[in-house]
Amino acid sequence: MKLFPTPCLLLALIALDAVFSGEAFFSADGQSVTFVSTTESDRLHRIDLDSHKIDTIRVSLPKDQSITSLTIGADGEALFLTESAAWVHDAKGTRKLSDIGVENAGGLAVAPPKGSPVADWMFLAGQDKDDASRRIFYCRKPGSNSWNSTFCRRTDRVDAAVFTADGRFFFASHGDLWEGEFEPDDGQGAPTTLNGVRIAPVAFLNTDASNGGSMYVHTIMPAGESIYICLRGHHLGQLLRISLNQKPALQDSAMDHHYTYMAKMLSSAEIIDGEGSPLFCTAATAAGGRERVFYLKDHKLYLWTRDTGRAEEIGHLND
Repeated sequence: MKLFPTPCLLLALIALDAVFSGEAFFSADGQSVTFVSTTESDRLHRIDLDSHKIDTIRVSLPKDQSITSLTIGADGEALFLTESAAWVHDAKGTRKLSDIGVENAGGLAVAPPKGSPVADWMFLAGQDKDDASRRIFYCRKPGSNSWNSTFCRRTDRVDAAVFTADGRFFFASHGDLWEGEFEPDDGQGAPTTLNGVRIAPVAFLNTDASNGGSMYVHTIMPAGESIYICLRGHHLGQLLRISLNQKPALQDSAMDHHYTYMAKMLSSAEIIDGEGSPLFCTAATAAGGRERVFYLKDHKLYLWTRDTGRAEEIGHLND
């Protein structure tokens, strides 16, 4: 199975049954998307959205390491995780930032350089070192070689972390969309506690034997006036758009506010792509005032634009 852009230029092999978070990101100007294939996960690929030309970006990794999560840094560089370390790739090449020492790490995110008390900190989700049944967030201070665990009460699984440019923090827990904030309460400014609240119950859950299965939040992509969400299940997928409430959910803790907030978020939900097949390499942008979403589905690369409400095929897989 080979991936060809439009027109047919050979790119890479992609396996559609691999599941990991953080597979793509738009450039700051919205002119290109960088993504990682799951069968050639020792390298990155960048597609130009005007020409549809795809370039392969070689990264220098040990032979036993592969890219498991990908995001953009403050200066446009590629930040990514492998099985045992965090890395950066820019014009100077590939450099290891630190070992991570976390099992099943994924969901790499970076706080913006301004507008957040954890500016430039890196976050990932991984197995709790003290309780293998839990999945928690770990954080790394800029320049540090260590990752500190964060505590989130009353939920044993968090993932899919993402920050907006102004510092708001969204994540997934038990399949749904949440918003949260970190408390720097260790005396050193480390974000050791996560306060969060569910803002949209978007997981598709059912027990119908005739149905293909359930779907859960896999990737969260704030862009402009929207939050785009990729849902993924065993062999299903869906792409949603929800209007972004401009007021952070945690500004009002009253219970009636919480239900009103969730109802407003959910009432704005619209299905962008709901044909059922899994979606991969999802990313969103609002660069230039245009909200767009990039994704891979059924061997084809798509670029969806909110202005038109349509997805354009910009590449395809060729068996």
